[in-house]
Amino acid sequence: MKITAEVLMGIWLLLCSFQDIKEKKISIFLIASGGLLLSVAFLIIGGVPGISRLSGLLLGLLLFVSGRMLKGQIGDGDSMIICITGICLGFIKNINLMLLGLSLTALMSLFLLIFKKAGPKDTIPFVPFLFLSYLGGIFLS
Repeated sequence: MKITAEVLMGIWLLLCSFQDIKEKKISIFLIASGGLLLSVAFLIIGGVPGISRLSGLLLGLLLFVSGRMLKGQIGDGDSMIICITGICLGFIKNINLMLLGLSLTALMSLFLLIFKKAGPKDTIPFVPFLFLSYLGGIFLS
């Protein structure tokens, strides 16, 4: 069951990544349906204390508030995805996922800036980097 839940998370993040790249937004249906399915699956397999799940959720909510304060520099969809991964993975794994995703995003941004493929005001999707971080966490742990 654990492998099934992990595969479902990977597929969901991949689908969200494709939509984030293509449309620069993620549908609420995809977020909500995946979030519900994954939350139930990860709650069934257990292994993550409730306080850790709550802390992981709060990390996403903090990101949501930060996005509002930064006038949309952090997307609502990105924040909701971090909320869902927090519920599923718990605080430590969620913060690792988010920090690795942010690091990969920063590296890509630097690459794009150096090679003049993007400017400082351009945006890049975040969820694909979360997906890559998740894959890295699965295969390297």
